[in-house]
Amino acid sequence: MELEVCDRITADPTPGDITRAIDQRGDDPDWFINLSDDDGYVEAEREGSRFRLAYHSGKARFDAAETVDAATLKRILLAYRGGDKSWRGKLAWQRKVSPAKATEARGEPPTWAVVAVIASLALIFVTAEVLPESWLERLPFAGTTFGAILLIALPMVVMVGAMILNAVLKVRRASNWAQAPGRVIRSQMAVRRPPEGNEIGTVVNVPAVTYSFSVGGVTYQGTRVSLGDISGKYAQEALARYPAGTSVTVYYDPADPSDSVLEREAPKGAVKGCGLALLVFALLVWGLYWVGTEGAEALKVRMPEADVPVMLFAALFGGAALLFFVGHKRYLARANAWPVTPGEVVSSTVEQRGSTENGKTRTIYLPIIEFAYTVDGNRLHSRQVKLGLEISGSESLARGIADRYPAGAPVEVHYDPQDPSNAALENPTGTNWILLGVALACFAIALYASRVFR
Repeated sequence: MELEVCDRITADPTPGDITRAIDQRGDDPDWFINLSDDDGYVEAEREGSRFRLAYHSGKARFDAAETVDAATLKRILLAYRGGDKSWRGKLAWQRKVSPAKATEARGEPPTWAVVAVIASLALIFVTAEVLPESWLERLPFAGTTFGAILLIALPMVVMVGAMILNAVLKVRRASNWAQAPGRVIRSQMAVRRPPEGNEIGTVVNVPAVTYSFSVGGVTYQGTRVSLGDISGKYAQEALARYPAGTSVTVYYDPADPSDSVLEREAPKGAVKGCGLALLVFALLVWGLYWVGTEGAEALKVRMPEADVPVMLFAALFGGAALLFFVGHKRYLARANAWPVTPGEVVSSTVEQRGSTENGKTRTIYLPIIEFAYTVDGNRLHSRQVKLGLEISGSESLARGIADRYPAGAPVEVHYDPQDPSNAALENPTGTNWILLGVALACFAIALYASRVFR
């Protein structure tokens, strides 16, 4: 057996070696500990004043759904050293699955959908730069402003269509799965972070529901609740539906029983999202059809001097921007009345991001402040310092914010009572006037294209 602490290895560690390593960990944010033998390992990384825990059984890696304190970490490592495995049943664990299954569980688009969107983007370049003029003349709306607008809108249409098709395929695939009785072993909230090595991004609160079931005399454990991603307020609803000890029906793939789920239908969030996307898609198709047929012609008759396609596109885009502005302003007004609950900063770092413009590389810095808080008995995490606003700029600005919220510091958290996962450290104090400026600029373009003042 070996004990590794920040790259320092001790062979055949004693209980005193383990407890001293944890007690003398210091303030290093990158501190970690690993206790391994021929059958696997247990490891922990610092996360603020607590520790992120994982173990490998020799066949698969499991991550703890929640962080643990120093006393719990000592008990687990000492038990592992002594061959006692009872500690595994006292925590909720999430099995590390294959990248493809992890992507599906997070609700991310499959490869074919990404390829379809990229192909639609490539089509814009091919049409503009590669295809001969003689070919383009055969295409409908070729060389017209409306044709250009239709081509630019194509990637959005493809993305919406791929999202809907992906949801339909997943539900259809699971409709033939077998079922077995099962029982919920653990049920609590967990947090999903950005990929390791890329701390820029939001954290997502997800349900950590573990259930067991048997197929052919073999016992399996599953963690998927739904075919799609469940997060935010839907995560809390899932925990309420599946408390520990509940008897459940488990649906599993007969070819691979480890691929299981509790709900074969798409989650409520996905249904609403697809429904909204389908509505937007239908309105877009209808709008393009109307513009390309009688609508544009009718306006052209009444306004013979106007550039009708540009006028319509600018007016519609400006109307959408105005609706977003009004909705965002009302949202901020409601957010100022959100309740406040005590929380704790679990990590505070500064990350840099580089971008190249006109051949010049520009570096911006972002404060990554992760904090934890408890609502209705669920421990939640967030990285929003200011609601709906990503703070970035100079290194001194980012360092100043990180210093204002050091790891371990107590904080006041403002959260949405309808969706407690949506929380921020600072109340919004201003309105995003950029959206209003965009709307007014679009309306000005539409007015200019109408040529009513000429």
